[in-house]
Formats: sequence, C-alpha cells, structure tokens
Amino acid sequence: MFAVLLLSWWYSSGWSWLARRCAAKYLLISEALSIGILIKTFFAPWKQIQSTTTLQNFIQSTVDNIVSRVVGMVIRGFMLFTALFLYILLTAFTIASFIIWPIAPMLVIILPVLAAKGVSL
Repeated sequence: MFAVLLLSWWYSSGWSWLARRCAAKYLLISEALSIGILIKTFFAPWKQIQSTTTLQNFIQSTVDNIVSRVVGMVIRGFMLFTALFLYILLTAFTIASFIIWPIAPMLVIILPVLAAKGVSL
C-alpha cells in the first residue's frame, strides 16, 4: 500500500513539489545576492565612501571618488558573476532533476537486478 501511495505521489504531486523546490532555490539566490540592488547600484561608490570636495583638494577627492566607484564596480561585478554562475549551475541541476525524477523509482528495482547479474556501473 505504501509503495502505491509513494508512486502515485511521485508521478503526480511530486512534479509540482520538485518545481516549487527549484523555484525556491532561484528565489534564494536572487535574494541572497540582491541581484536587483547590485544592478541598480553598479556604478555607485563602494560602501558610499566619498570625499568632500573643496577647491584645495579637488583632484584628490575626485581620484578618491573614482577609486571608490571602481572598487564598487569590481566587487559588484564579481558578485553578479557569482550569481550568474549559480544560476547556470542551478539550471543544470534542475534539468537533471527533471530528467532523473521519472526514472528514480525504477532504479530501486533495476539496480539490484543488475548487481545480482554482476553488471558493474
């Protein structure tokens, strides 16, 4: 009875459960790395560090502000690249999950039979 219930869930509600889990992971990456905020503030100074500009220190404060913006761009660019890498990795995992999902219950039967026959993977 348990096997029948498990298989009926696996091939019906299990698909939506798997889709919700994968979607939640995409949302987790987006929220953890704040993709929207990183894109909106890409050219902003790092940690909002800026020098006050007066007539005497105009060149120094301009260089400080440019360096702060470049540091911000580099760090935000690295974080955006990391997010892109994680999205690609998660997409590959999601595709693999949807391919393996219908086969997994059959593997419980197939793998012991193959092992009994002496077939090594």
